Amino acid sequence: MSITGADNDILNGTLGFHKIFVINLPSRTDRRDAMTLAGALTGIKFDWVDGVLGDQVPEKVLPPDSLDKNISKGNRGSWRAHMNALRTIIEQNLTTALILEDDIDWDIRLKPQLQNFSLATRSYLHHLPSTPPRQHTVLSLSSLPHLPPTTTPYGTTWDVLWLGHCGTTFPPPPSLHVTLPSDPTVPSPPNLRPHPFAGPDQPLISTHPPHTRVIHAPGPGTTCTQAYAVSRRAALRLLYRFGTQTFTTGWDLMLGDWCAGVYDRGVEEGQRENPVCVTLQPPLFAQHYGRGGASDITAPGGGFIDRGREMTPYVRLSVRLNMGALVRGDGEGGLRDQWPDGEEG
Repeated sequence: MSITGADNDILNGTLGFHKIFVINLPSRTDRRDAMTLAGALTGIKFDWVDGVLGDQVPEKVLPPDSLDKNISKGNRGSWRAHMNALRTIIEQNLTTALILEDDIDWDIRLKPQLQNFSLATRSYLHHLPSTPPRQHTVLSLSSLPHLPPTTTPYGTTWDVLWLGHCGTTFPPPPSLHVTLPSDPTVPSPPNLRPHPFAGPDQPLISTHPPHTRVIHAPGPGTTCTQAYAVSRRAALRLLYRFGTQTFTTGWDLMLGDWCAGVYDRGVEEGQRENPVCVTLQPPLFAQHYGRGGASDITAPGGGFIDRGREMTPYVRLSVRLNMGALVRGDGEGGLRDQWPDGEEG
């Protein structure tokens, strides 16, 4: 499924990033065991960042505007853990880093998926003008010339690559989209089931053929930070703004607002951050739901989980659901597709 011209650096243990970090509460040894296995079985290496419980975050360390907000303990702990990850990126002087949460899942074909994503992202950044486009533009990677890699496989002008989320929407037009058509790792439309807290997937289904993945800027309603990469520039900006200046709600919602330019409103042009954020539908990483499992931050709600069944939205050849077969050494042909074409999950 890889497109000619893809960067082989993505095939390394850190997926073409300088480092990968996984946020994990030390008490959740079950999640650390599962992530260790998933990484080993798919050739991915990561470092750990300790998760933080909300009651371990005293009021005095919060940014000043948080004091009159009703922020849950789960959101406080999540915020601090993500700030610690950003601080580690700065302390280690990393050029790029991928930050993962410890309850996620991905397709065993993740590295070829990311090779295609890197090609699409470089094309997206190349065609993204310095000012908003005057008209809605949809480009197919299959018809675009391949751009050579820069100093990183994904280009050098991005701030955030939002690779794992509960759901997102297209930004309001005019905007730029780059499509990856005929992607066999994308579930068919009946199985593109959105998280109830996120916007519906209907625009993706109604405007693009089946098995299409679309690269675009995060739109309103992007939720969950299951997987996102940051550049060093973005790590500096994010830690400054959200570590020292403002903390008003869940980390994913603040990151979404930052990507959408909410914090630039009313700011003079020369002082704006003008973040460049890129995401994709459907995502490449998604939260895995075990039998009766739930997030440490909040339960998913909305009847999303069938508690008698393990599942991962959007991911076809799930690493987690095929872990036993992968440990046995079964090949791809012996793995279970949890969202097969012609069947609705």
